[in-house]
Amino acid sequence: MEYIHGTDDFQLNKESAVTLGKFDGIHTGHQKLIEIVRQKADEENLLAVLFTFDSLPLSICPQKYQHFISTSSERRRLCENFGIDVEIEYPFTDEFMHMEPEDFICRILIDKLHAKYVVVGTDYRFGKDRAGDAAMLVEAGEELGFTTIIVEKEKYQDKEISSTYIREELKVGHMETVNVLLNRPFNVTGVVSIGNQLGRKLDFPTINIYPTEYKLLPPNGVYATQTTIDGEKFYGVTNLGTKPTVSDAPEISVETFLFDFDKDVYGKKVDVEFIHFIRPEMKFEDVEGLKRQIAADSDFARNMFLIG
Repeated sequence: MEYIHGTDDFQLNKESAVTLGKFDGIHTGHQKLIEIVRQKADEENLLAVLFTFDSLPLSICPQKYQHFISTSSERRRLCENFGIDVEIEYPFTDEFMHMEPEDFICRILIDKLHAKYVVVGTDYRFGKDRAGDAAMLVEAGEELGFTTIIVEKEKYQDKEISSTYIREELKVGHMETVNVLLNRPFNVTGVVSIGNQLGRKLDFPTINIYPTEYKLLPPNGVYATQTTIDGEKFYGVTNLGTKPTVSDAPEISVETFLFDFDKDVYGKKVDVEFIHFIRPEMKFEDVEGLKRQIAADSDFARNMFLIG
């Protein structure tokens, strides 16, 4: 997959089927758009293109308020897995923010993307003041030679699936609902770092990763998780939070005790999938209390995963 980012100086070398949007999380609704794009690309020998934006300029939205269900690297991996040929993260500059919708159609869809098909949701808006919509794309396509496909929203329990819906459920730790909406487990990806080695002393050796500041996270707490290392999956329990029993530092970590696992994985990239929220993070009076609770959490997760 080709990945274009950090520049507006590009032009695709053939016609494309393109889907447009923010694509935070690449949820079930997004996957439907991607599926149609991939189908059209296969039928007519086109490039399957996903067009989105990089993070907002600090002048528009301070960095501390920019949190995403999927980071750019996670979204890139998902795009590749779903068969996208070209992912474009267009720079969201002040100039782009003030681009008239007609200019977006001509300068980007036609001149840069050579769009033959444009696939969007019913609520897609674009251009200055969000003045452009799906109906405008249909009308422009009739004149400029591309076909617009407008896709109805996917629903779960009679509610439209959206990134906002997922954020609401993630905020309260409803991982089962989040994972249905995403059509996959919510995950945090990172490189295993050396921790304080306390888990090993407690007979519960753990692996530690640190999520980026942009990653939207569920509540601090303990979760039943599944971790992928070198393509192999392992069940375990994960503490997401600051580890208040043993540390006063505010840094959030993802610390996972993997069942029946004892390998050196420092420096390896791992993917931790959050399956079920077990309990909130707690501060114990001593490490023995922490050890007993880890054992109880592990027993709960083992029973949930139906493993001995």
